[in-house]
Amino acid sequence: MLATRKRSYRARGIERRERLLDAAWALLATHELDAVSLADVACLARVPVGSAYHFYENIRAVYEALADRVAEQLLARHRSPLRRRARRWSDVVGELIDRGVRYFAGHPAACRLLIGPHTPPELKFRDRQRDRVLAEIFEQQLDAAFHLPRLPDRAGVFFRALEIADLMLCLSMVEHGTITAAMTVEAKRACIAYLATYLPATLPRRRARRVRRAESQ
Repeated sequence: MLATRKRSYRARGIERRERLLDAAWALLATHELDAVSLADVACLARVPVGSAYHFYENIRAVYEALADRVAEQLLARHRSPLRRRARRWSDVVGELIDRGVRYFAGHPAACRLLIGPHTPPELKFRDRQRDRVLAEIFEQQLDAAFHLPRLPDRAGVFFRALEIADLMLCLSMVEHGTITAAMTVEAKRACIAYLATYLPATLPRRRARRVRRAESQ
């Protein structure tokens, strides 16, 4: 009986946490970060304010949890196979940047949370650390399509290239309040130009892998 109550209590706690995060996500779709309080989030989530503070110390903690959720979604999106066989390595880079831009375009809350002008420095720092994983995915996607040369600190090269693209997107948010098509082009141009100082203009492509379909019995 006691174990059942504990499981029920934990399940209710998990459900309330998710409701608070969903409410914060909804509020950030139309409000800047500094215009939202934990009380606002609790009200929309229909969770008592006292309980909200039990789960999250402050609104910053809510944003950190949301940023973790966004990071998981972005990483999953970038890990998915490329849509077509690229002729040039720059095409792979362009497609991966487009994936991120499309995600942010469809989730204005994520824009305000991670690349908006009101993103707290601590949140930006946490995002920079996660960008190292994203840069590794960029490298893996490129290496799956082309034979990459050996480079000193290759992981660092891809991380810096990704940060250059990210800067262009952040500038677009500051100057236009959204990620524009023109700044997306600038993000690709800057990222590819930096990588081109380390990679030759053309790279040998890897052979396409043949996928054998299991015969139905």
